[in-house]
Amino acid sequence: MPKEGVKGLGDVAMAYNNAFTLTPYVDEIINRALLYLNAGYPIHLKGPAGTGKTVLAMYIAKLIGKPTTMIFGNEAVETSDMIGSDFGYTKRVVEDNYIHSVHKIMEDYEQKWIDGRIINACEKGYVLIYDEFTRSRPETNNILLSVLEEKVLELPINYYGSNKLLKIHPDFKIIFTSNPEEYTGVYKSQDALVDRFITLELDFPDQNSEVNIAVANSGLSLDKAVNLVSIVRSFREINRSKFLVSLRDSIKLCKIIKTANINIAYDNDVFRKVCIDVLTSGISVQKTNIDRTKIKEELNTIIKVVLMEHK
Repeated sequence: MPKEGVKGLGDVAMAYNNAFTLTPYVDEIINRALLYLNAGYPIHLKGPAGTGKTVLAMYIAKLIGKPTTMIFGNEAVETSDMIGSDFGYTKRVVEDNYIHSVHKIMEDYEQKWIDGRIINACEKGYVLIYDEFTRSRPETNNILLSVLEEKVLELPINYYGSNKLLKIHPDFKIIFTSNPEEYTGVYKSQDALVDRFITLELDFPDQNSEVNIAVANSGLSLDKAVNLVSIVRSFREINRSKFLVSLRDSIKLCKIIKTANINIAYDNDVFRKVCIDVLTSGISVQKTNIDRTKIKEELNTIIKVVLMEHK
């Protein structure tokens, strides 16, 4: 059975967010990414959680126009999950009754091999997205070193193909994504692997881009989204070093306000509590000694100031 970290999505490019918003900030990153990929270099999208790395990788893969496969990194992923492994046996039974008085039965067992994601992508020239690859153990990722440098994939001794070295298809491309190394559950990537790709550092988009993304993913009107995104960004700036307030929070907040038709007003107790619930969720999943009462007071002040400024 494949590990949970490796999933078959078929043409995963079709899974990208249909409301993907192409802003100048995103377009500039995409142009550089395609420049490097077309020159034959893998790319690495690195940045905080919630900056849109995965959906951006899917969108870039879609632009390339090749079938795409995906690996989700985690500690359970092993080399055999990516390359392939033995998987059960095939039984063959031959009955010989050519001579009427002699009845022979011959049984033969042959071990079956199941190709992994990397073999298929490398052999057929697919795009491979390795999402959050630094959540996999470094020794698991060592298999990629020869793929990226010598353009061959070394196959295990129990592989039942005709060759033990698989030549990489010239159209094969790989996109890595990762969170910063200080995140829980993230391993430090090997220098040898980092040296083989080009890293694009992602951060949260500019105000206009974040508003457009929130509108596209929530359906909220532009004027209301401006208010909400301004609240999120102001709160993010104050608490950036303490806990995560991501682009996802802007989308969540806009979508909830739109769906529930909540009035955006400082004197609306429901609105203020929704803002607090959404924007302080990151505190509970991170080990911090944060004064929650103080944080809520700061957020209430931000809400009041922003709504007054945008009257």
